Amino acid sequence: MILGIDLGTTYSAVATVGPDGRAFVLPNEVGEQTTPSVVHFESCSSVLVGTAAVQAGTVDPDNTVSLIKRQMGSDFDLVFHGVRHTPESVSALILRALVNTDEPVRAVITVPAYFGIREREATAQAARLAGIEVLELLSEPVAAALYYGTAELTSGGGTVLVYDLGGGTFDTTVLKVQPTGVSVIATDGDSKLGGADWDARIAEYLTERFAEAVPDVDPFDDDDFPHRVQAAAESAKRALSTTESRPVVLRACGASVTVTFDREILERLGADLVDRTMSIVRRVIGNAARYGTPDIRHAILVGGSSKMPAIAQAISEELTIEPRVVQPDLAVVLGAAIRAHQMTKTRGVTTSVVPRSFGILVHDSYDPEATREMVVHVVHQNQPLPAETSVSFCTVADGRERIRVQVYEQAGDLPSEEVGHNRRVLDGELTVPPLPAGSPIEITFRVDADGRLTVTAREPGSGARLDLQAYVDGVVDASTADDLTATLAGIAVRQ
Repeated sequence: MILGIDLGTTYSAVATVGPDGRAFVLPNEVGEQTTPSVVHFESCSSVLVGTAAVQAGTVDPDNTVSLIKRQMGSDFDLVFHGVRHTPESVSALILRALVNTDEPVRAVITVPAYFGIREREATAQAARLAGIEVLELLSEPVAAALYYGTAELTSGGGTVLVYDLGGGTFDTTVLKVQPTGVSVIATDGDSKLGGADWDARIAEYLTERFAEAVPDVDPFDDDDFPHRVQAAAESAKRALSTTESRPVVLRACGASVTVTFDREILERLGADLVDRTMSIVRRVIGNAARYGTPDIRHAILVGGSSKMPAIAQAISEELTIEPRVVQPDLAVVLGAAIRAHQMTKTRGVTTSVVPRSFGILVHDSYDPEATREMVVHVVHQNQPLPAETSVSFCTVADGRERIRVQVYEQAGDLPSEEVGHNRRVLDGELTVPPLPAGSPIEITFRVDADGRLTVTAREPGSGARLDLQAYVDGVVDASTADDLTATLAGIAVRQ
């Protein structure tokens, strides 16, 4: 079975391409086109996924997990009913619920464009734990562009801005759409910004109005109130995409309060969040301009949260073009299905860029004591893939026989030479004959089309060589992966 999968922060979906060549969404067991990315652990051997998990979480929140995508690639561990889980194993349970078949599955799985090595490998590992063969990890904006291009909404091709505001993440990408395929020019994003942040603001506002109406009642004395107000906030946000005002009924501890919530309030609560996204949009357009990219011809809004009218208005004012909003909840998964179908037919080409800069830890040669450490970026954010760059560095002391090679990935929104603004992804030692200070060490960075990073360190005099590779062995070791596989094999998944 060939599938496209959108493993989202708040909602996930799966799609395929039918005999007529059209992509369509495969509903889940309860007939929904999208599945909440929520897992409830009933016991050590049984979990609920999706809407049932959301409902169970109102009663047993301690054994329910959501927004796990925000933790992908991190050392974030969870324990439910005495059993250890990781973001990868929780995501694997979501994937199992989505696929729900005994057939072998091959899939294109989408990831945010700015995902780095650890996040991408964590996603691939989750798929392996779920028994899914990954055909490709496809950038979400590219998937959306593939769908819109197929739907002939970008007729004639041209330069396209994809604004993707999902439930838990935001990214934006400038692409060039042509009959032969899609090419990424520049990409940027924020892994901690999404519709859930609007929901939290709305929930806080509604809670304050409740407290004002019945000051003698603490709504949080009612264990169900946090979940009810959160659900009410998300529902109100969705409703205000198509209506100007909505009454919201809140109940807690026997008291009932009706709050009138309107679009003006929503826009006020989220104004700075919209501004954050637009700052990133301006940055990505500026980066694209450095490559001589022509003016943006189309703007596509993707992700359920992009339905908020304030988003389209902000894009329209910034770019002086009307953005297109068609199936924002499903464009990514439909594009993934199209890409999976293309790969089986060897049709269509997508090219991408380096999502984050990569560099090497060195000592600052301008520091007289040679004690200041800094990261020198060798492969740069938005450099076209595949990418390869070679540089030479010199040893700082006599007699060195071991040269430590530490490779770092840009951790923040912008590249920085400060060590704290980067995260180490590779570490190894090059063994060489005793060398005098100032001896050259050649370093080559290669990032292939799939985002796999290989770093080679070579001492030219002796030919000594060290090869390091990331995005292969995973973010957990083989023993842990085996343990997780055994744990998941004993868990029944229901929706």
